[in-house]
Amino acid sequence: MSAQMEFWLYLYFPQLQLDKLLVLHSSTPATKTLSDKGKSHHLDLTAPLAIVGADHQLLQLNSAARQAGLTLGMGLASAASLCHQLQLVPHQAEQEQQQLQQLAQLLYQYCADIALQPNCGLVLKLSPMLALYGGAMQFWQQLQQVLQQTGYQYHFATAQQPLVARLLAQQGWDQFLLQNEQIQQQLKVLPLQQAQLPDKLQEQLQRLGLTQLGDVLKIPQAELVRRFGAGMLHYLQQLTGAKPALLQFVQPAEHFEQQLELLYEMERSDQLLGPLQYLFGLLQLYLQQRDQLAYQLELCLQQRQEQQQQLQLHSAQGEYQSKEWLKLCELQMERLKLKKPVIQLKLILRRAGPRYAQYKTLFAGKQQLYSALQLLSLLQARLGKDQVTSPCLHNDLLPEQASSYAAALEPQAAIAGTLATVRPAFLVDPPLVLDAEQQQQLQLYYGPERLSSGWWQQQSQHRDYYVGQNAQGQWLWLFRDLQQPEQLYLQGYFS
Repeated sequence: MSAQMEFWLYLYFPQLQLDKLLVLHSSTPATKTLSDKGKSHHLDLTAPLAIVGADHQLLQLNSAARQAGLTLGMGLASAASLCHQLQLVPHQAEQEQQQLQQLAQLLYQYCADIALQPNCGLVLKLSPMLALYGGAMQFWQQLQQVLQQTGYQYHFATAQQPLVARLLAQQGWDQFLLQNEQIQQQLKVLPLQQAQLPDKLQEQLQRLGLTQLGDVLKIPQAELVRRFGAGMLHYLQQLTGAKPALLQFVQPAEHFEQQLELLYEMERSDQLLGPLQYLFGLLQLYLQQRDQLAYQLELCLQQRQEQQQQLQLHSAQGEYQSKEWLKLCELQMERLKLKKPVIQLKLILRRAGPRYAQYKTLFAGKQQLYSALQLLSLLQARLGKDQVTSPCLHNDLLPEQASSYAAALEPQAAIAGTLATVRPAFLVDPPLVLDAEQQQQLQLYYGPERLSSGWWQQQSQHRDYYVGQNAQGQWLWLFRDLQQPEQLYLQGYFS
């Protein structure tokens, strides 16, 4: 392809809403959906099913509906007479637009110039990307692999003008060619009904006996403009490339916030894992494009009567893979009790950071299954963030003040001096008062060791510590309070 020659690829998705139902159904155990009144009814995606527009015409059909003799554009009355078991789902144009935007974000990592088109289409500028991928077919094979993973049906075509590529793709040509002669030949045999001309203009051309787009192109352009006005001029300029197409290319999303309407009301938390896998897949794509890790997510469970429950998902190490976030979410779901059935999910990225490469030494030994931060994230998801703590030391001589529990893996302050070696493994909290009989059975071997602390806070403590053994052979850590020297306390046991 010449460096000056510009080519466009058009991707047309004829049944986005229906394909998404099939994708979600494959990851969801049940087969129910919501009726208009909010009550659930069974939806069998293997039986005849149609997406119906506001004008009561069939817009999308599954294979079972086509086998039953239904066709696109058919009215509801005719469809019902042919297939009594036909299931109907209202068309949601806003949902399809969101799906198209998600597809554009998915393909953005392979092509920088992508524009959304009306009627579920994407147009991609090929010229700048071919040198990067080493050729047209290498680039197209990469895109095909990505599109097949989405599960969406699509048609495609290439041309030097976006309008030509759109006309051929919506016709279902499905050819990736960079030879303009073959493309023009196919364009000429295109029926006028598929040329996307204004209805009034198309009717006028058909009255003249013109049936194909090639018949129109044979007429001199000046004559067409004189007879049919500025509308025809604008159309011909787009068709021939005389006027550049006005396209608004998509940009990477600045924030991640995705929501998903569920196929049916879900009453158990384990049923949400299938749809959540889809949302976490979108999150992984978002993070990969930016080479980031996610540390905190917010999951909103929208319920009936405008109620919702929220979950805060945390990862101490930071994760980008969908399977790791799904694992953390599953552990937290085990403790969740749904107040009401869930009808919608919303996933929001609250905190993210750059992703750093992990280096390993050449002779590194066998590593554990989880790192310390990964294990911490799993424990917090399973038990709750406040239930996982780490012991820490303080600059205090008194045993009950020398240690405490803080947030897990929190950095600890340096401890001045060195720790004594004669310390028990188990402390008694609070210290146990020994009676006279218990004191008589003791035999002291080490001490006294005086510990004084707290005088700077008007809470002075002065104790003499001993190591002794009782009649059962247990080694004990004991002390006397100098304010009550006659009393002996048990502070701890040696292991």
